[in-house]
Amino acid sequence: MLNQLLWEFLSIYLNLGLAAGLTCGALLLLRPLLKRVLSPRQRLLLWMTAWLSAYVPQWYQILSWPHVLPVTFRDLITPRTMENLSFDRVPAYFPDCQWEQQINLALPGGSYMPLSLEPWMAPLAGAVLLGGVVLLTLYFDRRSKGIKAQASQGRLLDWDGPELKPFYGLKPADDYVLVRLCKGLPTSFVYQKAEKFDGIKYNMIYLQEGLSPERMGMVLRHEFNHLKRKHPWMKVIITCGLVLHWWNPLIWLAYKYTCLDLEMDCDRFTLEQLSPQNCREYAKTLVELGAGKQIWDAPLAFGESDGAARVKAAVTWKKRPVYVVQEPWKQKNFWLRLPGCLLFLLLLLFFVGGPSNVVLPADVDIQITQQFGSQENFLQQELDRLGLPNSVTVQQGWRSFQQARFFNAVYQLSDGRWVESSWYRYSDGTWSHMGWDWLSGPPDLAGYTAYYL
Repeated sequence: MLNQLLWEFLSIYLNLGLAAGLTCGALLLLRPLLKRVLSPRQRLLLWMTAWLSAYVPQWYQILSWPHVLPVTFRDLITPRTMENLSFDRVPAYFPDCQWEQQINLALPGGSYMPLSLEPWMAPLAGAVLLGGVVLLTLYFDRRSKGIKAQASQGRLLDWDGPELKPFYGLKPADDYVLVRLCKGLPTSFVYQKAEKFDGIKYNMIYLQEGLSPERMGMVLRHEFNHLKRKHPWMKVIITCGLVLHWWNPLIWLAYKYTCLDLEMDCDRFTLEQLSPQNCREYAKTLVELGAGKQIWDAPLAFGESDGAARVKAAVTWKKRPVYVVQEPWKQKNFWLRLPGCLLFLLLLLFFVGGPSNVVLPADVDIQITQQFGSQENFLQQELDRLGLPNSVTVQQGWRSFQQARFFNAVYQLSDGRWVESSWYRYSDGTWSHMGWDWLSGPPDLAGYTAYYL
């Protein structure tokens, strides 16, 4: 019983990780195009459709509801859905609990691979996967505490003091933010809820010592914008997704480029607040402060990421004009940006929305064989139910699945007649006959699959 529950949990967990990994892989393949036509913020929203789907089946199901396009990405990667009705829309590459027997590992496109599930497999897989989650969690925790311990030795700056008073206008009014000036930091960064004073946890900005006033102003603006753009929450979400699905290499690549898009989104937002002259200074700041240094393994901290890409984006970026008329569509820039917005909406709808019930016919073959002993026994019971003589046999058979728990079977008998039979699957995995009808002639078999010839 415990093995069955463990396998059921592992199948849900692995299915979510595989589905999220395939979505991340598609976004990685599209990245050269997305960098040219979408803003970093739009790319982040697409990334979050993958990350938010990696946690619990209910979240995946919610994102599957807006099925607007005729075909979505989730349609393409879903060979079957989970048999538990509350998780219908989650792809089931691994089936629900079918212990100590042959199972079918489903592949995108509806193909499958028969596997024999042994009693020792689920405990071993569970131990390996849980061990990886625990080790990576401990590593991230140790790394975060180490960075915070090093940075907390820095000198706490007073907002009314000479260093920060010129930049007081940058401070968000609704955030508790303190600044420390630190020696030996590889890069300046912000750490959410890092230190506690008087019972209140403050967001901390840790600055490299030796910054000029101009550089300090730009770094402060950049780190404040991380908070304004809610990037710390996004960083927590993607880090938890990485820890949960550490075994998927596509998740690691997605984590790297999501962190890069977080920084580029912050850069873009910061550049929009600066004058053209200061934009050039901002790009120089990225170069001079060594923007290639990265704090990727501290879940609540932001450091610099992929300096070359960020510097190139900052140099080539052009400030968007502010609309001064009530009809923005009269501005030339509006029509230049419109294709990118439409493409973003199209991609967003493509990566959400999924099938509600998809059945792998090979699974039904296994279930029927277990229940009736063989396909021949199943067909013989169908004929016996009709009261036909032994001389009448089934020549051909087709099946159609309307939902995960229903199928219709159409048979052509050896005497030339056609009959249709309906079946329903109970929660315990057994199939029950619901009824049959004689057909007047050959039916329309569109949507049916031949399974007995």
